[in-house]
Amino acid sequence: MPIATPKQYAAMLDAAQAGDYAFPAVNCTSLSSINAALKAYSDQKSDGIIQFSTGAGDFAAGLNVKDRVLGTVVLAEATHRLAAKHNVLVALHTDHCPPKNVDDFLKPLIQETAK
Repeated sequence: MPIATPKQYAAMLDAAQAGDYAFPAVNCTSLSSINAALKAYSDQKSDGIIQFSTGAGDFAAGLNVKDRVLGTVVLAEATHRLAAKHNVLVALHTDHCPPKNVDDFLKPLIQETAK
């Protein structure tokens, strides 16, 4: 399935709240962790959330590059392609964005998704 749209993600969260359950959320840092999360969601027939933190973005971009926005975009693009091969709905979420990184991490990611 494709990655959840904002409307689908909101519906997922509304359903979880109404049904008194939670979705699993996995903080991913690499293709290996993305594939592990997707396999777990698929095996359990459970929709879920894949999260990317500032550290994950730094790591994914490469230790010498440390461009957290680039790394997060690369992880998100990979997740879009990989999730299409699974029969569960997956939402993408930024995780652990400290307030000091809103301007240099969160806002650039929002701008990137608006393209």
